[in-house]
Amino acid sequence: MEATLINVFIVPPEREEEFLANWDRTSETFRKTGALLEAHLHRNTEVGDSSFRYVNIARWTSAEAWRKAHEEYPPTEYQVPGIKGHPSIYEAHRHVYSEEGAADTGHWIATPARD
Repeated sequence: MEATLINVFIVPPEREEEFLANWDRTSETFRKTGALLEAHLHRNTEVGDSSFRYVNIARWTSAEAWRKAHEEYPPTEYQVPGIKGHPSIYEAHRHVYSEEGAADTGHWIATPARD
């Protein structure tokens, strides 16, 4: 079953470029395994809570595939001083689309998760 990784990162401003270079390297390594389906790194705009500078939302083929990839290649961004990640694996529970059947158009409306 597909799994979603949500990982929030504390990144000191002076380490941001180093973090991004390492995140890019790690993501490319995981992409090549075929287990990482997609990843989206979001940067905090500092509107609201700015505790976490980055949020990574990634889709994996399974929780086990994520675990195995991290055992074989520990992410290098965690080696950067001051970087703290808080990864957790989630499974889809609800989806929101704006109009019925609009999942392919990017419009949003509340619907139960599809398996």
